[in-house]
Amino acid sequence: MQLSLDETVVNAIVAAAASGFSMTGVAPVPVGASRISTARHELSVIVGLVGRNSGNMTLNVSRGAMFYLAECFTGEKQVEVNEENIDAVMELGNMLAGAVKEQLLTTEYHIEQISLPSMIAGQRYDVVYARGILSVTVEFEIAEMPVTAFSDRYFSITISLLKGSGQSFAEPPKAA
Repeated sequence: MQLSLDETVVNAIVAAAASGFSMTGVAPVPVGASRISTARHELSVIVGLVGRNSGNMTLNVSRGAMFYLAECFTGEKQVEVNEENIDAVMELGNMLAGAVKEQLLTTEYHIEQISLPSMIAGQRYDVVYARGILSVTVEFEIAEMPVTAFSDRYFSITISLLKGSGQSFAEPPKAA
């Protein structure tokens, strides 16, 4: 038996990461992929994906990665959780979801809208989806971070979608 991952979604996540992280000067390196969504790190930014295909995109990062990425955004040293670095990582999640939307534009997974980002603080939770929902997680490494921050160097992006579950915004409303 072989692991089956949807290449279109995997490639969309990898391309979206390169695009979304471009403002930080970080070039995340993909190191693995899975159909299982597990939040290994304590911070998750979730952005809804809406349209004919609906679901969400989740960015899961450690506190250390959040500090590092916020420093890349602001140019200021980050040492404690505050509004500035929370806003920075949530904006990064928003940019990633926008890049995912763009990557999937011409595919069968076309998304028309994204929601505002939300953050979950807490680690080691699993996300379980009903049968029929496509879920792909890609794990990345931030090679620019020091080796001494080994566990903080890794983060994941997950896309979960139910194909054909919603209504296209370009379509007229369905009669009741």
